Amino acid sequence: SSDREGRGAEVGEPKLTSLITRRLSMIQMIPLNKLSLSPNNVRKTDTDQLIAEFADNIETRGILQNLVAVPSGKGYDVIVGGRRLRALNLLKDRKAIKANHPVPVAVMEAASEEQAEISLIENVIRQQMTVADEIRAYKFFINEGSDLDAIAKRFGRTRRAVEGRLRLADLAEPIFAALERNEITLDVAKAYATTSNHDRQTLVWDQVHDSWQGNNADAIRRMITT
Repeated sequence: SSDREGRGAEVGEPKLTSLITRRLSMIQMIPLNKLSLSPNNVRKTDTDQLIAEFADNIETRGILQNLVAVPSGKGYDVIVGGRRLRALNLLKDRKAIKANHPVPVAVMEAASEEQAEISLIENVIRQQMTVADEIRAYKFFINEGSDLDAIAKRFGRTRRAVEGRLRLADLAEPIFAALERNEITLDVAKAYATTSNHDRQTLVWDQVHDSWQGNNADAIRRMITT
C-alpha cells in the first residue's frame, strides 16, 4: 500500500537484531513496579481497547516475549515492549497481579538516540506504527541532529518517504490530532500540508472539518492554494 512506500524490512530487521544483541545482558526478572515507559519509546497512540486485549492475553497465556529496557535511576525505562508494559500495569490495576510481579526484561546500555532507533525499528517494521507516531519518531531524530539521508539509510526507507512524513510534522495542532485519531485520511493530511502556514491550514480546517468536504483531499488542496 502507499503507506508502506519506501519501507525496507530487509534493511531494518538485521539492524534491529544487531542493535539489541550487541549490548544485551542476560534476561533478568524485574519487578513490574521498577519499570517505566521510556520517553524514547516512540509508540504513543495505542487504544485502551487494544491494551485491554493485550492484558487479557497475558493473563491467559503469560508473557511470551521479553521486554527491552535501559537502566534509569532506581528502575528501568522500557524501550521495546511498551504495549506489554501497559497491559501488565492494567492487570495490576485489576488486582490480577501484584505490583512487584516479575517481568522478563533484557537490559541494555544505549544512548537516547539509539534507544529511540531501536523502538522505531521494532514498531515501524514489525508492528506498523500509526503515521502520527512515525512522524514523531523521525522528528525526534532530526532534533537529535540526524539528516534525511541518515534517517532513510538507517531505517531502509527512501529519502522521499522520510521527507514526506516530516512534512506532516508541520500540520496545525487540530489537524495533526485528527490524523492521530484516524478522523482524517493520510491524503487529507497531505492536502493540508501543501502549505506550512498554520493560519491558512486552520482557516480551511475550521471551514470544512465538520462538512462533507472534511475528507475530500482535492477540495481541501484547492482551498489551501487559492
